[in-house]
Amino acid sequence: MIESIRGTVVDTGDSTIYLRTGPVVLAILTPGFFLRRISVGQTLDIPVYLHFQMEGNRMVPIIVGFPEIRDREFFEQFISVSGVGVKAAVKALARPPEEIAGAIASEDFAYLTALPGIGNKRAKQIVARLQDQMEKVYGSFSAVSPGSAALNEARAVLRQLGIPSSEAETLLAKTLKELGDDADTPSMVKCAMRIRSRK
Repeated sequence: MIESIRGTVVDTGDSTIYLRTGPVVLAILTPGFFLRRISVGQTLDIPVYLHFQMEGNRMVPIIVGFPEIRDREFFEQFISVSGVGVKAAVKALARPPEEIAGAIASEDFAYLTALPGIGNKRAKQIVARLQDQMEKVYGSFSAVSPGSAALNEARAVLRQLGIPSSEAETLLAKTLKELGDDADTPSMVKCAMRIRSRK
């Protein structure tokens, strides 16, 4: 089982990044919430999910990449819902998993049906299958606010930029003091990098 892959992004496409690791370039499916943070030339060290799919009489490997291990764990729960395949799940995760998990926990069907490829029937199946399991992955989050989701995204972006977790937390704490809890992800990242450059 492949746990993670480290490499440099050489190109991006629709739901896909192309990651060079040594002499090999891998096509890695990437959910939209993560793909938006990635740019060509960036070095990534990402947890991955390896899936083998039958296409005709061929077994085709599919690699899916995530910013955090717990996002992969959420994905594994998500594809356990009947009728939700790997590619459909990648497409549906246009928003951060913690937001989707909060919507599942609170039975927010309007939020869930706004995700790509998720209709009313599928949203009900997702809630019925996963509602009781979400807290095991994401802890107690009965009300995930946009501010906390933006903070989690900013934290992930800083880590992908190579900033150690402890330093990222310090930078974000200072950022929240400057911008307040309602700041969006780009503003947080920009402010955090500005604070870091002052050192």
